[in-house]
Amino acid sequence: MQTRQLEEAIRAYFAACDATRERLPLKNGGFSERQIPYTLYGLAAAIGMKPKELLEKADGSGRTANLLKRAVCRVGAYLEERALLGELVHQVALTALAELGGEPVQSAPGGLLITMDEEAQRYAE
Repeated sequence: MQTRQLEEAIRAYFAACDATRERLPLKNGGFSERQIPYTLYGLAAAIGMKPKELLEKADGSGRTANLLKRAVCRVGAYLEERALLGELVHQVALTALAELGGEPVQSAPGGLLITMDEEAQRYAE
């Protein structure tokens, strides 16, 4: 698949997910939004690659790799945002984010273990 076709397939995938968004009224008068979520497997299927192949190509260099990196980051951002908003169980989010190439994260019994790199650790102290 050429880069232009790949770009269009990625755009179409995210647009198709966004098109399913619906607003649901809450008892307190507010609204909740729900849609088909962005996922690594959904993205891979939309562009005709296996998830592992997609991640390997995204790890390379060049225009195609940069395009795939941005798409993978968009999926990762979506998952992380949903988890932080409480719309996604943290175990599911951690597993999905680990599939995107992150470090394996372990859940502490009854809680969540957060591992920071050295730079982030300096800011936390």
